[in-house]
Amino acid sequence: MQTVPQRSCISDTRNTNVTGTTAFPKLAGELRSLERIGVLVSGGCDSEVLLRVAADVLGSANTIAFTAVTPFIAAYYTEIVKATTKELNVKLIQVELNPLQINDITANTSQRCYHCKNAIYSAITAAARKWNITILADGTNLDDTAEHRPGLKAAEELNISHPFLNAGMTKADIRELGKQLGMENPDRPSDSCLATRIPEQTPITAETLSLVSKIEQPLRPHVKGRLRARVSKKHVILEYQTIDRELVKAHQQELQTIADDDRHSVLFNEISYHNTRELFTTLAAPIQSN
Repeated sequence: MQTVPQRSCISDTRNTNVTGTTAFPKLAGELRSLERIGVLVSGGCDSEVLLRVAADVLGSANTIAFTAVTPFIAAYYTEIVKATTKELNVKLIQVELNPLQINDITANTSQRCYHCKNAIYSAITAAARKWNITILADGTNLDDTAEHRPGLKAAEELNISHPFLNAGMTKADIRELGKQLGMENPDRPSDSCLATRIPEQTPITAETLSLVSKIEQPLRPHVKGRLRARVSKKHVILEYQTIDRELVKAHQQELQTIADDDRHSVLFNEISYHNTRELFTTLAAPIQSN
């Protein structure tokens, strides 16, 4: 098990190579100005680094982690959250929510993310009040503002703080800071909720989410690149990067069996980092052995 640093890495002004006060004084200053903080964690890298920073600067007793437990989040990430909070000795509050009961979400329009984030942030804000937490923060960073993220509007409406964004930090900065704070795998690939695998305007159902989860589950802990199991009426289109070709090949038959049980077939789409905007242009046949 990793050990929690006993001395604040981010507040070490004597080491000019440390990502922290010398490089990002706004981040350290913003956190030090708080007495307590609630960190919204999802199991992703960015929110985990924020949690580690908060616990490092404010102390574990003044940091509480909040996570939403929903069918939209793969169980793999819930386990990461549990393991991280246990390691850091940070209290974890799990807020259960079922977005499938909200029509504005299941309709899967272009505003699905806004409605979903609004529901999650509202539920977590209510839970935070019970713990006398008035400041809630997430891992939003400078790179996120370059993408279409309707959920950021919900965050603004519900006063969710963005310490990384306020400090002008990118994902690369965050991963470097994660290394300094003892993260085991700060370079693990970014991910999104399972609902993003379902085409817009296609209603979201528990059955479809379950299929996506089951297809990705054998691969998720081991992938080094982007992974998405996108669902159509008859197919599951598994998008993976070249770096994971052998991993996918090793699980090919297992994945087809899972899809068969749901009356789907699997198409394999190998992508490079630079052509993610052309994901639907080439659908490959099952991977052939050399």
